[in-house]
Amino acid sequence: MMPGMEITRPFPESDWNATPPVVQHYIKEQEKTVAVLESQNAGLQKQIEKFGEKVNENSQNSNKPPSTDNPFKKERKKKKDNKKQNNKRKIGGQPGHKGHQQKKMEPTRTVDLKPDACDCGNDQLHLEKMAPFYIHQQIELPEINMDVTHFILHKRQCRQCGKTIKAKLSKEQQPGYGSRLSALIAEISGIQGNSRETVQSFCESILDFSISIGAIQKVVYRASEAIKPIYDKIGEIARTSPVNNVDETPWYHKGKLHWLWALVNPTVAFFMIHKNRSKKAFEELIQYWAGILVSDNYGVYRTSMSCGHNEA
Repeated sequence: MMPGMEITRPFPESDWNATPPVVQHYIKEQEKTVAVLESQNAGLQKQIEKFGEKVNENSQNSNKPPSTDNPFKKERKKKKDNKKQNNKRKIGGQPGHKGHQQKKMEPTRTVDLKPDACDCGNDQLHLEKMAPFYIHQQIELPEINMDVTHFILHKRQCRQCGKTIKAKLSKEQQPGYGSRLSALIAEISGIQGNSRETVQSFCESILDFSISIGAIQKVVYRASEAIKPIYDKIGEIARTSPVNNVDETPWYHKGKLHWLWALVNPTVAFFMIHKNRSKKAFEELIQYWAGILVSDNYGVYRTSMSCGHNEA
Protein backbone atom coordinates (compact mmCIF):
# COMPACT_ATOMS: atom_id res chain seq x y z
CA MET A 1 0.00 0.00 0.00
CA MET A 2 1.28 3.49 -0.95
CA PRO A 3 1.94 5.91 1.93
CA GLY A 4 -1.06 8.07 2.75
CA MET A 5 -3.52 5.80 0.95
CA GLU A 6 -6.34 4.16 2.90
CA ILE A 7 -7.46 0.69 1.81
CA THR A 8 -11.17 -0.11 2.02
CA ARG A 9 -12.16 -3.75 1.68
CA PRO A 10 -15.62 -4.97 0.60
CA PHE A 11 -16.18 -7.09 3.68
CA PRO A 12 -16.54 -6.57 7.46
CA GLU A 13 -13.52 -6.20 9.75
CA SER A 14 -14.56 -9.42 11.55
CA ASP A 15 -14.08 -11.37 8.31
CA TRP A 16 -10.64 -9.86 7.87
CA ASN A 17 -9.65 -10.81 11.42
CA ALA A 18 -10.84 -14.35 10.74
CA THR A 19 -8.65 -14.59 7.62
CA PRO A 20 -5.46 -16.65 8.05
CA PRO A 21 -2.31 -14.53 8.42
CA VAL A 22 -0.75 -16.03 5.28
CA VAL A 23 -3.76 -15.00 3.18
CA GLN A 24 -3.78 -11.55 4.81
CA HIS A 25 -0.12 -11.08 3.84
CA TYR A 26 -0.83 -12.12 0.25
CA ILE A 27 -3.81 -9.72 -0.01
CA LYS A 28 -1.77 -6.84 1.39
CA GLU A 29 0.98 -7.44 -1.21
CA GLN A 30 -1.63 -7.45 -3.97
CA GLU A 31 -3.12 -4.23 -2.62
CA LYS A 32 0.33 -2.60 -2.74
CA THR A 33 0.74 -3.69 -6.37
CA VAL A 34 -2.69 -2.33 -7.31
CA ALA A 35 -1.92 0.98 -5.59
CA VAL A 36 1.38 1.33 -7.49
CA LEU A 37 -0.31 0.55 -10.82
CA GLU A 38 -3.10 3.05 -10.16
CA SER A 39 -0.57 5.74 -9.36
CA GLN A 40 1.42 4.98 -12.52
CA ASN A 41 -1.76 4.94 -14.59
CA ALA A 42 -2.77 8.37 -13.28
CA GLY A 43 0.65 9.77 -14.21
CA LEU A 44 0.50 8.24 -17.69
CA GLN A 45 -3.00 9.61 -18.20
CA LYS A 46 -1.78 13.13 -17.46
CA GLN A 47 1.09 12.69 -19.94
CA ILE A 48 -1.32 11.45 -22.63
CA GLU A 49 -3.54 14.49 -22.10
CA LYS A 50 -0.51 16.79 -22.27
CA PHE A 51 0.75 15.17 -25.48
CA GLY A 52 -2.75 15.33 -26.95
CA GLU A 53 -2.87 19.07 -26.35
CA LYS A 54 0.56 19.46 -27.96
CA VAL A 55 -0.48 17.46 -31.04
CA ASN A 56 -3.57 19.60 -31.53
CA GLU A 57 -1.70 22.88 -31.20
CA ASN A 58 -1.44 25.02 -34.33
CA SER A 59 -1.01 28.67 -35.28
CA GLN A 60 -4.73 29.27 -34.68
CA ASN A 61 -4.90 28.12 -31.03
CA SER A 62 -1.37 28.83 -29.76
CA ASN A 63 1.60 31.14 -30.28
CA LYS A 64 3.16 28.74 -32.80
CA PRO A 65 4.02 30.30 -36.20
CA PRO A 66 2.00 29.23 -39.31
CA SER A 67 5.09 27.51 -40.74
CA THR A 68 4.83 24.84 -38.01
CA ASP A 69 1.29 23.82 -39.02
CA ASN A 70 1.01 20.30 -40.38
CA PRO A 71 0.20 20.59 -44.13
CA PHE A 72 -1.37 17.12 -44.07
CA LYS A 73 -4.09 18.27 -41.67
CA LYS A 74 -6.12 20.81 -43.57
CA GLU A 75 -8.84 22.33 -41.47
CA ARG A 76 -12.29 22.03 -42.92
CA LYS A 77 -14.18 25.24 -43.30
CA LYS A 78 -16.77 25.60 -40.59
CA LYS A 79 -20.34 25.73 -41.80
CA LYS A 80 -22.40 28.61 -40.54
CA ASP A 81 -25.09 27.55 -38.10
CA ASN A 82 -27.66 29.95 -39.44
CA LYS A 83 -28.29 29.01 -43.09
CA LYS A 84 -30.96 31.66 -43.39
CA GLN A 85 -28.36 34.32 -42.74
CA ASN A 86 -26.37 32.93 -45.68
CA ASN A 87 -29.40 33.19 -47.93
CA LYS A 88 -29.85 36.86 -47.07
CA ARG A 89 -26.49 37.75 -48.60
CA LYS A 90 -27.04 39.45 -51.95
CA ILE A 91 -25.15 38.44 -55.07
CA GLY A 92 -22.42 40.83 -56.20
CA GLY A 93 -20.30 43.39 -54.38
CA GLN A 94 -20.88 43.55 -50.64
CA PRO A 95 -21.18 46.74 -48.53
CA GLY A 96 -17.78 48.32 -48.05
CA HIS A 97 -16.36 46.62 -51.13
CA LYS A 98 -14.28 48.96 -53.30
CA GLY A 99 -16.10 49.48 -56.57
CA HIS A 100 -14.61 48.68 -59.96
CA GLN A 101 -15.23 51.09 -62.81
CA GLN A 102 -14.78 50.07 -66.41
CA LYS A 103 -11.90 51.84 -68.11
CA LYS A 104 -12.81 53.91 -71.16
CA MET A 105 -10.84 52.50 -74.08
CA GLU A 106 -9.94 53.94 -77.46
CA PRO A 107 -12.76 53.02 -79.86
CA THR A 108 -12.18 51.06 -83.06
CA ARG A 109 -15.42 52.58 -84.39
CA THR A 110 -18.13 54.98 -83.21
CA VAL A 111 -21.88 54.98 -83.80
CA ASP A 112 -23.97 58.14 -83.30
CA LEU A 113 -27.42 57.45 -81.87
CA LYS A 114 -29.89 60.32 -82.26
CA PRO A 115 -33.50 60.54 -81.09
CA ASP A 116 -36.20 60.25 -83.76
CA ALA A 117 -39.10 61.84 -81.94
CA CYS A 118 -40.24 63.21 -78.60
CA ASP A 119 -42.61 61.31 -76.32
CA CYS A 120 -45.19 63.99 -77.02
CA GLY A 121 -45.28 62.92 -80.65
CA ASN A 122 -43.24 65.73 -82.18
CA ASP A 123 -40.78 64.43 -84.79
CA GLN A 124 -39.60 67.82 -86.04
CA LEU A 125 -36.32 67.95 -84.12
CA HIS A 126 -33.52 70.43 -84.70
CA LEU A 127 -30.58 68.21 -85.69
CA GLU A 128 -28.13 71.13 -85.54
CA LYS A 129 -28.88 71.62 -81.84
CA MET A 130 -28.25 68.01 -80.85
CA ALA A 131 -25.25 67.34 -78.63
CA PRO A 132 -23.78 64.14 -77.16
CA PHE A 133 -24.50 63.61 -73.45
CA TYR A 134 -23.22 60.09 -72.70
CA ILE A 135 -20.89 57.46 -74.14
CA HIS A 136 -21.95 53.83 -73.80
CA GLN A 137 -18.99 51.49 -74.31
CA GLN A 138 -19.41 47.98 -75.69
CA ILE A 139 -16.39 45.67 -75.74
CA GLU A 140 -16.35 42.70 -78.09
CA LEU A 141 -13.86 40.01 -78.92
CA PRO A 142 -12.98 40.09 -82.62
CA GLU A 143 -13.60 36.99 -84.65
CA ILE A 144 -10.55 34.76 -84.28
CA ASN A 145 -9.10 33.67 -87.60
CA MET A 146 -5.88 31.76 -87.07
CA ASP A 147 -2.93 33.04 -89.06
CA VAL A 148 -1.58 29.86 -90.68
CA THR A 149 1.62 29.89 -92.72
CA HIS A 150 2.74 26.93 -94.84
CA PHE A 151 6.47 26.76 -95.31
CA ILE A 152 7.03 24.79 -98.50
CA LEU A 153 10.50 23.34 -98.40
CA HIS A 154 12.19 22.77 -101.75
CA LYS A 155 15.13 20.65 -102.79
CA ARG A 156 17.41 20.42 -105.82
CA GLN A 157 20.60 18.81 -106.95
CA CYS A 158 23.94 20.57 -106.93
CA ARG A 159 25.24 20.99 -110.49
CA GLN A 160 28.81 20.57 -109.31
CA CYS A 161 28.74 17.48 -107.06
CA GLY A 162 25.27 16.10 -107.63
CA LYS A 163 24.35 16.21 -103.93
CA THR A 164 20.71 16.93 -103.06
CA ILE A 165 20.35 20.30 -101.35
CA LYS A 166 17.27 20.77 -99.09
CA ALA A 167 15.85 23.98 -97.63
CA LYS A 168 15.92 24.20 -93.82
CA LEU A 169 13.57 25.76 -91.32
CA SER A 170 14.93 28.45 -89.01
CA LYS A 171 14.96 27.87 -85.26
CA GLU A 172 11.89 30.11 -84.84
CA GLN A 173 9.95 28.21 -87.52
CA GLN A 174 10.68 24.69 -86.25
CA PRO A 175 8.19 24.45 -83.32
CA GLY A 176 5.14 24.89 -85.55
CA TYR A 177 3.49 27.36 -83.15
CA GLY A 178 4.16 31.11 -83.25
CA SER A 179 5.33 33.25 -80.37
CA ARG A 180 1.93 34.81 -79.56
CA LEU A 181 0.11 31.48 -79.65
CA SER A 182 2.85 29.88 -77.55
CA ALA A 183 2.63 32.70 -75.02
CA LEU A 184 -1.15 32.21 -74.75
CA ILE A 185 -0.79 28.44 -74.23
CA ALA A 186 1.90 29.03 -71.60
CA GLU A 187 -0.27 31.62 -69.83
CA ILE A 188 -3.36 29.42 -69.47
CA SER A 189 -1.23 26.34 -68.71
CA GLY A 190 1.19 27.78 -66.18
CA ILE A 191 0.01 31.03 -64.64
CA GLN A 192 -3.69 30.08 -64.73
CA GLY A 193 -2.89 26.51 -63.63
CA ASN A 194 -5.16 24.74 -66.11
CA SER A 195 -4.67 21.08 -66.96
CA ARG A 196 -3.24 20.11 -70.33
CA GLU A 197 -6.63 18.63 -71.23
CA THR A 198 -8.33 21.97 -70.48
CA VAL A 199 -5.83 23.81 -72.68
CA GLN A 200 -6.37 21.27 -75.44
CA SER A 201 -10.14 21.77 -75.21
CA PHE A 202 -9.71 25.57 -75.29
CA CYS A 203 -7.61 25.39 -78.46
CA GLU A 204 -10.15 23.17 -80.18
CA SER A 205 -13.34 24.98 -79.12
CA ILE A 206 -12.17 28.63 -79.13
CA LEU A 207 -9.22 28.78 -81.52
CA ASP A 208 -10.51 26.01 -83.81
CA PHE A 209 -7.32 23.99 -84.14
CA SER A 210 -6.24 20.66 -82.66
CA ILE A 211 -3.10 20.14 -80.62
CA SER A 212 -1.80 17.12 -78.73
CA ILE A 213 -1.05 17.01 -75.02
CA GLY A 214 2.61 16.40 -75.82
CA ALA A 215 2.77 19.45 -78.08
CA ILE A 216 1.24 21.59 -75.33
CA GLN A 217 3.90 20.39 -72.90
CA LYS A 218 6.67 21.20 -75.39
CA VAL A 219 5.26 24.74 -75.74
CA VAL A 220 5.32 25.10 -71.94
CA TYR A 221 8.93 23.88 -71.82
CA ARG A 222 9.97 26.40 -74.49
CA ALA A 223 8.20 29.22 -72.65
CA SER A 224 9.96 28.24 -69.43
CA GLU A 225 13.32 28.37 -71.18
CA ALA A 226 12.45 31.73 -72.71
CA ILE A 227 11.67 33.38 -69.36
CA LYS A 228 14.51 31.69 -67.46
CA PRO A 229 16.94 34.65 -67.91
CA ILE A 230 14.29 36.96 -66.39
CA TYR A 231 13.68 34.49 -63.54
CA ASP A 232 17.44 34.29 -62.87
CA LYS A 233 17.72 38.08 -62.89
CA ILE A 234 14.94 38.36 -60.29
CA GLY A 235 16.83 35.85 -58.14
CA GLU A 236 20.03 37.84 -58.54
CA ILE A 237 18.31 41.04 -57.39
CA ALA A 238 16.77 39.23 -54.39
CA ARG A 239 20.13 37.75 -53.38
CA THR A 240 21.85 41.15 -53.42
CA SER A 241 19.26 42.83 -51.19
CA PRO A 242 20.44 43.73 -47.66
CA VAL A 243 17.12 42.58 -46.15
CA ASN A 244 14.82 39.74 -47.24
CA ASN A 245 11.58 38.23 -45.96
CA VAL A 246 11.59 34.44 -46.23
CA ASP A 247 8.71 32.00 -46.00
CA GLU A 248 7.51 28.68 -47.38
CA THR A 249 4.08 27.13 -47.91
CA PRO A 250 2.72 23.78 -49.16
CA TRP A 251 2.55 23.43 -52.93
CA TYR A 252 1.03 20.36 -54.58
CA HIS A 253 2.56 19.15 -57.84
CA LYS A 254 0.82 16.24 -59.58
CA GLY A 255 -0.88 15.40 -56.29
CA LYS A 256 2.41 15.24 -54.35
CA LEU A 257 3.40 17.65 -51.61
CA HIS A 258 6.09 20.15 -52.55
CA TRP A 259 7.00 23.52 -51.05
CA LEU A 260 6.81 27.01 -52.49
CA TRP A 261 9.69 29.07 -51.06
CA ALA A 262 9.70 32.86 -51.27
CA LEU A 263 12.49 35.42 -50.94
CA VAL A 264 10.82 38.83 -50.86
CA ASN A 265 11.93 42.44 -50.49
CA PRO A 266 10.47 45.83 -51.55
CA THR A 267 11.99 45.44 -55.04
CA VAL A 268 11.27 41.85 -56.11
CA ALA A 269 9.58 38.62 -55.03
CA PHE A 270 11.55 35.50 -55.94
CA PHE A 271 9.83 32.09 -55.79
CA MET A 272 11.22 28.57 -55.88
CA ILE A 273 9.34 25.25 -55.84
CA HIS A 274 11.18 22.47 -54.02
CA LYS A 275 10.16 18.95 -53.03
CA ASN A 276 11.59 19.43 -49.52
CA ARG A 277 11.08 21.77 -46.59
CA SER A 278 14.64 21.52 -45.33
CA LYS A 279 17.87 23.37 -44.74
CA LYS A 280 19.13 22.15 -48.11
CA ALA A 281 16.11 23.69 -49.86
CA PHE A 282 16.57 26.94 -47.94
CA GLU A 283 20.23 27.11 -48.97
CA GLU A 284 19.24 26.54 -52.62
CA LEU A 285 16.88 29.49 -52.29
CA ILE A 286 19.32 32.00 -50.81
CA GLN A 287 22.58 30.59 -52.28
CA TYR A 288 25.31 33.19 -51.67
CA TRP A 289 23.04 35.76 -50.00
CA ALA A 290 24.11 36.96 -46.53
CA GLY A 291 21.91 39.68 -45.13
CA ILE A 292 19.20 40.36 -42.57
CA LEU A 293 16.59 37.60 -42.55
CA VAL A 294 12.97 38.34 -41.57
CA SER A 295 11.09 35.09 -40.89
CA ASP A 296 8.48 33.36 -38.73
CA ASN A 297 11.23 31.71 -36.66
CA TYR A 298 10.96 28.31 -38.38
CA GLY A 299 13.69 25.96 -37.14
CA VAL A 300 15.47 25.76 -40.50
CA TYR A 301 16.07 29.52 -40.42
CA ARG A 302 17.42 29.41 -36.88
CA THR A 303 19.90 26.63 -37.63
CA SER A 304 21.08 28.49 -40.72
CA MET A 305 22.06 31.57 -38.73
CA SER A 306 25.42 30.01 -38.02
CA CYS A 307 26.14 30.20 -41.77
CA GLY A 308 26.61 33.97 -41.59
CA HIS A 309 23.02 35.22 -41.87
CA ASN A 310 21.35 37.57 -39.43
CA GLU A 311 17.79 36.98 -38.28
CA ALA A 312 15.27 39.68 -37.43
